Amino acid sequence: MSSKHPISPRGRRRLAAALLFAATLAAPAAEPAGTITGYVSNAATGNLLEGARVDVPQLGFTTFTDSTGRFTFTRVPAGTHQVVASYTGLDKITSAVSVAAGAIATRNFDLTSAIYQLEAFTVTGEREGNAAAITAQRNAPNVKNVVAIDAYGNLPNMNASELAVLLPGVAGDLSDEGNIVGFTIRGMGPGANTITIDGALMASQGGAGRVTRMHTITGSMFESLELTKGHTPDKGADSLGGTLNLKSRSPLSLREKRRVTYNFSGRWAPPFTEQIPLREQHRTHPLLNLAYQEVFGAFGGARNLGVAVNLFYSEQAVGFYRGTTDWQNTANRPAYVWDFRTQDNYNNRKQSSVNTKFDYRLSPRTKFSLNLIYNDAMERFRLRYYTRAFTQNANTVPNATTTGVIAGGYTDLVTAVRPVNASTFDLQSQMSNFFHRQRHADFGGEHEFGPLQLDYNAVVSLDHINGGSGDGGDLTFRATGIGWTLDRSPSDTYPRFVQTGGRSLSDPATYRPQNFVFNDTHNVHEVRELRGNARYKLPIDRFTAYVRTGVRRREEKADNGSKNRRFAFTGTNAAQLPTDASIVTTGDREIGWNLPRWNTNALARKKTPLEPLLWREDLYFREMSRYTGTRGVTETVDAAYVMTQGKIGRTGFLAGVRVERTGDDSWGWVRQRFGSTAAQQAADPIGSAQRDYANTFRQLSGHYTKAFPSVHLTHDLTENLKARLSWSNSFGRPPLSNLMPNEAINETNETVTINNPDLKPETAENWDASLEYYFEPVGSVSVGWFHKEIEDFFQNNVPFGIVPTGAGNGFNGEYEGFTLQGRSNLGTAIIQGWELSYQQQFTFLPGALKGFGLFANYTYLETHGNWGGGRNLTTDAVPGFIPRTGNVGLSWRYRKFSSRVNVNYTGHYLDAANVANPPLNLYRVERTIVNAGVAYQLRPGYSLSLDVANVFNEYQAFYRGYPYRTQSVIIPGTTITFGVSGRF
Repeated sequence: MSSKHPISPRGRRRLAAALLFAATLAAPAAEPAGTITGYVSNAATGNLLEGARVDVPQLGFTTFTDSTGRFTFTRVPAGTHQVVASYTGLDKITSAVSVAAGAIATRNFDLTSAIYQLEAFTVTGEREGNAAAITAQRNAPNVKNVVAIDAYGNLPNMNASELAVLLPGVAGDLSDEGNIVGFTIRGMGPGANTITIDGALMASQGGAGRVTRMHTITGSMFESLELTKGHTPDKGADSLGGTLNLKSRSPLSLREKRRVTYNFSGRWAPPFTEQIPLREQHRTHPLLNLAYQEVFGAFGGARNLGVAVNLFYSEQAVGFYRGTTDWQNTANRPAYVWDFRTQDNYNNRKQSSVNTKFDYRLSPRTKFSLNLIYNDAMERFRLRYYTRAFTQNANTVPNATTTGVIAGGYTDLVTAVRPVNASTFDLQSQMSNFFHRQRHADFGGEHEFGPLQLDYNAVVSLDHINGGSGDGGDLTFRATGIGWTLDRSPSDTYPRFVQTGGRSLSDPATYRPQNFVFNDTHNVHEVRELRGNARYKLPIDRFTAYVRTGVRRREEKADNGSKNRRFAFTGTNAAQLPTDASIVTTGDREIGWNLPRWNTNALARKKTPLEPLLWREDLYFREMSRYTGTRGVTETVDAAYVMTQGKIGRTGFLAGVRVERTGDDSWGWVRQRFGSTAAQQAADPIGSAQRDYANTFRQLSGHYTKAFPSVHLTHDLTENLKARLSWSNSFGRPPLSNLMPNEAINETNETVTINNPDLKPETAENWDASLEYYFEPVGSVSVGWFHKEIEDFFQNNVPFGIVPTGAGNGFNGEYEGFTLQGRSNLGTAIIQGWELSYQQQFTFLPGALKGFGLFANYTYLETHGNWGGGRNLTTDAVPGFIPRTGNVGLSWRYRKFSSRVNVNYTGHYLDAANVANPPLNLYRVERTIVNAGVAYQLRPGYSLSLDVANVFNEYQAFYRGYPYRTQSVIIPGTTITFGVSGRF
């Protein structure tokens, strides 16, 4: 009988470890993982697709293609796997891909759809553009609207600002010429939003006011427009309403080797439409675009270098008539008219640009890019002819005697003005020029090291402007003691004007020239930026998660300078200056003016009057303007962020924080405390100006630091129904012009009003929630709600200190004990609203109906709060707050024919408030713009098109206080663009 010797617990553990070690040594080594890579393209258009979804279902892997259409899966086990590629509007493809251990398997997907076999090529670009926009918006982790540049047909001037206003929540800020020069986004005005190119701030002529004017740069060089409303930590948070990003296309996103596209058009002001006489003399202007794209094999590689060149030229001629009527300051009826003005404007902006982009893929893991933009927007001769009949002001009290300016018995329609000295009639001829040059260079790199991805960019964006009144200058001719009657019974736009007293307005000798002014200014806005990012994919198999961090340094500089001149008339009257009988205005034709006109280009050369004996220069003004118009500011922003992003099941998440430190340094001249007298200026003009300004150079500096956290959640309720919830923080920077030195002294009240370099930004806490439903073919419907709480509005004349004693008090020892005041941060307001959006292409309908497509959106906003003004305001009482906007577009394609109608609606709103005198509030009337176009494809690479801008010649209209008091009407005219486009 044998005896037992049991093993102790410690011995058992040691034995198990030994057996496990032996098994490990004996077992074959685990096979290394493989890689699956390739591209996804649209077989019909030849474009490689960004944002296409690629899945390996059995492994739970999902990724999206990059800007060149490429996708990559790493850590793929050896074996055969089903790979699925899908994209909005195209049929998905499933393919079996075999992966060897440690090897790279390549599989490309050329997606298509039966609908492409039924449509002409000219419409497939639009169809893919809509699909790309829907795909990008659907895949975004935050609240974002995306629209392709070619999504809604030909743009009137091919600029992206015309496209941005078709997005929900966006309203255009119109110039008097009708150009969209800025944007109100979710109720926040142009200065509170930013515009970027591929994520980098674009320099613009509005640099000092932070209003980027996108209408001067063509949209033809970009692929899409992105509007970010829910800010993420990896992007700048400096926009209260939203950030518009112009996204360029990668030249590597081309399946074929070479592509050339063209659009040669002419813009025409037809004689059967309403145009001003100056526009009738220049009816047709060109609009030309040529784009080249090719993929090369470079340095031993295959299809690794992409080159794209875009050439653009247009003459954007604009002619408009404006009639302005200003009213008595009273809430009672009737009210008299104290100021009546007309204006004819003709301007031809010649815009040209060259955009070149290079993408070079050094290896599958490394890519470099270089994007270069050179853009000129030039206005050599903007011609403006004004007529103005006015009395003293809106507060003149009429009386029944002959001493009163306004005759008794006036009505809401008829005002009579007596021929007394206070009754004035002006004719003004104004010539101006504008040379706007933009240069933008962006160099970037991308690297991938397994789970780690790095990218970086160096950007320089330069904007230089020379403007002013040109050689012709600005000259007003004045007559006084003129009696007149204005009768609005026939028309608000073209009232009846009758002279009733005084010297004849048709006689040049009735007028005396005023100051002959020649403005010459230059503005520089330069942005230099360095940024870098790192993204690391966490080694988690149960779900996808990334950690991302990055830094950015941006230097923004705005400098102003001027060399202005003015001359006083020393002659007898305007009859000594030659008139120009060829100048005909709308007032001559519609109102019955019979007035002399002067062309100032015939009166001056090189900013100097041609008849020196009739003019005397104001040398004090000339020297003074060198100081007052010369100033600058430099703003430096250092930013860093950290965030995490990923997806757990059907739920996506993104959370993090961005921290920015902003420093401002500015310089400029102000006037000394006790300036020279008029007698001193006359005796020694240059010396007086130097004494007034040369020793009052000021330098200011300030800084602030802010943190901006955000959380964004998405959840796929079903395969096609997505819910979003976001919380973010954003801000609006003070205008750069507010940071420049400026002093206004009140000796009686002992106050010094200055610009405040320590002014903090306006901040917003934002909530967004939305439901989005996506369906085929190429369709989506969404409803979104947002809520903004905005704080620290900019408010003027807020006391914030006392001037200290001593020579170092910032004012060379002066103003001791005076109260310092200026702009500061006050107030809180709430903005909230709804955004509804829908788009669909009805390709499921039978016959010709399958060619219909429809898009529509509507925005409803409301607000309440004090907005920094110390009193509560609601939706209709906030200047510039636009509560209602909307768009509808209908397209139809049948065989080789296509057509489109787009309707843009902007509701009624308060344009400018007069708190002390509400009857003088200025309101803008609701406006609906209709653009329409048709195209016919003669052959696969050749199409004819005709587009009508502002079909019904919709006016810009304003009223003062009450709808029956029309203040101003601007008539822009209708234009037709006809051309040929295609590709080869």
